Amino acid sequence: MTDFPSIKSLLLLPVLALSTQANAQLKPMDDTALEGTVGQAYIQMDSYVNANNNDQISRVTFGQDVKIQANADSLQLGNIGGNIDIAATNFSLGYIDTATNTIIPFEFTDPYFEWATDATNNLTGFRIGFGEAKGILQMDLSSFSGNIDMMLNGSLTSNSALFTGASGTQTSKQATYIGVDGGTCQDGVDCVDLANIQSLSVADEDGTSTSDFFLSFQKNSSSWLTGDFSSSSAYQNTSKGFFMNIPTNNAVDISTNGIGAGTNGLAVEFIDRGVGRWNN
Repeated sequence: MTDFPSIKSLLLLPVLALSTQANAQLKPMDDTALEGTVGQAYIQMDSYVNANNNDQISRVTFGQDVKIQANADSLQLGNIGGNIDIAATNFSLGYIDTATNTIIPFEFTDPYFEWATDATNNLTGFRIGFGEAKGILQMDLSSFSGNIDMMLNGSLTSNSALFTGASGTQTSKQATYIGVDGGTCQDGVDCVDLANIQSLSVADEDGTSTSDFFLSFQKNSSSWLTGDFSSSSAYQNTSKGFFMNIPTNNAVDISTNGIGAGTNGLAVEFIDRGVGRWNN
């Protein structure tokens, strides 16, 4: 039998530590000492009741600050019989500033995972969200289920909405166009193809980080809490299946720029490999 002296030594360390700590004395910290102490919980667990449907929501939050620049060739969520909730190619978080060849990461803090259960303790949905999020999100969309907030045609009083297509109906399920909430979805007037929206600046309207960026799945139409977890009472309605909520500070003037109105894509790779978007 092979002997592992180094492993044995490591196993002895906790025993030695315990024998040393047994002689230590715990002393209370005064106010001055507490003020000089900084700490953060790595994992926090919370729960609340959904005010709209009485589901019990359980949340696990990870106390982390994350900066990332990541790319994926494709993203498909909720593919049932060829009807896809979210279908996109050239998905990316963060971008590259080609003027300085600098990576500008997507930033988020306090990522969390939530799940919802009904009165009989059956799972009804789950979501992934963030205490704060900010950065550039890019994806070439062919189908999108969710909500994308942006200013269209300079309006501060109406929100954007998703549509089934040009001259189509307003929807939050498998949309292909984005336009003015309550509008008629006239292509190039108050509505444009989602393919024109090549980048999204995830943020609150004033450009600061947002707490409302999330991806969820629910068995039936439902809602999820938005805003700051400790004080919010507002909810975002969601459709059955996968749903992505994207708050942005983008502004697009369709009425002036016509059918070509949209947002520009940004570089996501330093070298053109001939696959997807790399430098716009």
